[in-house]
Amino acid sequence: MTSLFPSLDPRARLLSVLAATVIVASTPPAGLLAFALYVPLALLFVMTGPAPAHYLAWRCAAASPFLLMAGGLLALQAALSANGLESGAPAALAVVGKGFLAVLMLAFLTATTTLADLLWALRKLGSPGPLNVILGMMYRYTNLLWEEYARMERARDCRTVNPLGWRSLSLQGHHVGSLIVRSWDRADRIHAAMLSRGFTGVWPVASHSRFGAVDTLFVLLVAALFLAPRLLL
Repeated sequence: MTSLFPSLDPRARLLSVLAATVIVASTPPAGLLAFALYVPLALLFVMTGPAPAHYLAWRCAAASPFLLMAGGLLALQAALSANGLESGAPAALAVVGKGFLAVLMLAFLTATTTLADLLWALRKLGSPGPLNVILGMMYRYTNLLWEEYARMERARDCRTVNPLGWRSLSLQGHHVGSLIVRSWDRADRIHAAMLSRGFTGVWPVASHSRFGAVDTLFVLLVAALFLAPRLLL
């Protein structure tokens, strides 16, 4: 079963995740009973691909402070209003549930689909070309920036004998400014190198798949399974 999702066309993977996410996100706060079925459906959906459990758990844990803060603010707002906490609790729980399910399914998509396939699927589905270029450059350039900052940190540690204490905050600010200047110069060089190699704004993909009957059936099945609790409950 874990080989089902990776064998699908990248467009089918993207559409199935988007369909499930949109259906979950559109569930009103009054339909909290539907989330009792969304959770096992999401877990069953995740089981169709070889996504590492620790990777999915780490992604959900990274998003948990923001989701819990959003839910807590909604609950606090309801508690301070005339309606009381009882009216705001469903909305707070719905926000937290929607957020965790969305993060889980998007993390599953990124764990089972390469960036090149995702960009190809977005382009085939009509996504704007500049958006694809920005997403691809952000993904590739983030690691480059992190490595550059790590080199700056190592150089600072090699030149520092005594502990810096609170002065390290000022140095961190200088590092960030220097990193921005270096990144700007490197971006110009990278852009010139890409143009000289014939880059036209389309990221190459090794192989192109076809959207077949199995892909259509999978997308419709996922949408139907998630839409049933949304409409019935």
